[in-house]
Formats: sequence, structure tokens, C-alpha cells
Amino acid sequence: MGTKLIAIEAPEPYLAVTWQVNNYCNFKCSYCNPGNWSGTDLNNDNLDKYLENLSIIIGRYKAKGYKNFKFFFSGGEPTAWRNFIPICEWLSAELPRATLAVNTNLSRPLAWWEKHHHLFDDVVASYHVEFSDKEKYQENSIFLCDKVNYLATKMLMHEERFWEVVEYGNHLKTVMPNYFLEWTPLFDEMSINAGPWSYKDPEKVKFLHEHTTEIQQTLRKPMKRSTMNVSYSKFDDGTRIVTNSNEVIVQGHNYFNNWKCEVGDSIFINPVGDVSFASCGQGGYVGHILDDISGVGPKQITCHKEHCHCGTDIIIPKFI
Repeated sequence: MGTKLIAIEAPEPYLAVTWQVNNYCNFKCSYCNPGNWSGTDLNNDNLDKYLENLSIIIGRYKAKGYKNFKFFFSGGEPTAWRNFIPICEWLSAELPRATLAVNTNLSRPLAWWEKHHHLFDDVVASYHVEFSDKEKYQENSIFLCDKVNYLATKMLMHEERFWEVVEYGNHLKTVMPNYFLEWTPLFDEMSINAGPWSYKDPEKVKFLHEHTTEIQQTLRKPMKRSTMNVSYSKFDDGTRIVTNSNEVIVQGHNYFNNWKCEVGDSIFINPVGDVSFASCGQGGYVGHILDDISGVGPKQITCHKEHCHCGTDIIIPKFI
């Protein structure tokens, strides 16, 4: 594989919608911006309007030839949002081949996942050592690891409790028949202005350089819906691999200043409902999910942001 990343590509155009559904979370992690958990914007009403405007957006991209769609829900804690399951059920019926994904702290009881897991293709399960219940996290992880296409066991590497996180991550590898475990460095703040966390201990820095992603699969996965909602990293020697945002970050490839970015292929909806192209702010605001969405549609820009830190922004098709 080459050493220089020269493009993020998609086999077919696809629209990726990243929706930060509200700013309520039952965790209040020390390294997380309060804007992600304060609970000032719950957004528990207006289900019919959400569905109406989602239908308009989907129709607009279909009219431009887009056949593939991915919806990634984050928060806050999206599984606690009142509208979450009704919207996922509507999307699943409206777009049977769409990819539905959720970023969750996995704090819901097992019974909740047993009832709703069929809706999801991808589950990004963030482990937060300050608040996560280890037994519940493990129980849910074991259940989900062969029920969805992709379960990311995302270990957030807390500065002071770093080695405790490593110990627990290594334990999970002994009890999960399938795992895709990511050792994930923190950012200095969880916002669009985030920069990489500076770990003071050289041993921690060394660990993160030597450990990024660990994978095992011994049980069959469902592999449902479309396989076209995916991006590939292209290197200077012509090799292409499926883009893993954590790998891109750890390898230091997430600097796209002056790259051409298909920013209109990525819609970001923030906790107050503002719609922009990408979460980084480079595409600008183009509407509100409960109001005017006339500015939403395919668009290419030249990126002027030095450091790209958001996983859903990294996978947007782009090239030098």
C-alpha cells in the first residue's frame, strides 16, 4: 500500500446524512463538550414534519440519480430520542436498501436491542470509562456482534484511566466471537473546533501508534441491504482499501486543505435542526430540517479546513 492518501472514492454516489438528533445524553463525560449532553434541545415533537422534509430531501437526490443512502444518527444519545425508532422504521420502509447506523453509548437494556436491532446495519458503540456499565456494555456487545453488519467497539482512550480502558478492551476480545475494536484517541474538545488530544505519557503514544483496529469474526453476520454505501481510500500507488476513519486519523492522513470535496453528498443536521453540508462547517448552512430545505442538494467545494476530525466527514468523497 502506498504512503500518501490521494483520494476518498465511492463506487457509486451516495448521500450520507449525519443527524445529531439532540443534545441530551445520560452520560456527561469530562472530555465531551456540554453542548453534546446538556439536554437543552430535546426535539421530541414534530415527527410528521421531520418525515415530510426527509421525503423531500430523498426525492431531490433521487432526481439527481442517487440510488444509495446512509443515515447515521448521533447525539447526545440517539437511542433516548422519542422520534428515533419511528424515523428509523419509516426510513427502513421507504428505502429498504439504505444503511441505517447509530452512534450509541450502548446503555440501553438488552431488551431494547433485542426489539430494535433489525433496523440497524451499523452500530458504533462508544465505551466511556467514566460512565459505562461494563457488564451491560459487554452483554449488549455480545448480542449485537452477529446481528448487525458492523459493530464498532470504540474504546475512548481516557488520559488518566488509559490502561484501565486497555484492560477492558482486551477482556472484550476474549468474550466476543466477532469484534471490530478501535482504540480511539480523544480530541481536545468534542466540537467542530476539535484538535487531537496530546497524551503526555510516551507509552500511551506508543500504544496508540501500534494499536488502531483489531478484528475477529467467527460467527456469520447478516450482511443485509446495500454494499454501495461505502467509501474507499486511494493511495499514490493505486491501491484502494475501505475507508476506516479511525485508521485515517491515527495514520495522520486527515488533512484535506485545498482538496476538492463532494460536500453535498454529506448532510449534517445539528441538535437545533440546522442543516449544513458536512459537520465541519465548510459547506455552510443550507436550511433547517423543520423549515426551509431548498438549499439542500449535490455540491462540490474546495476545502479550506486544515484538520478533519469527524468520521462522517472523512468518508465524504474527495480528491487532491
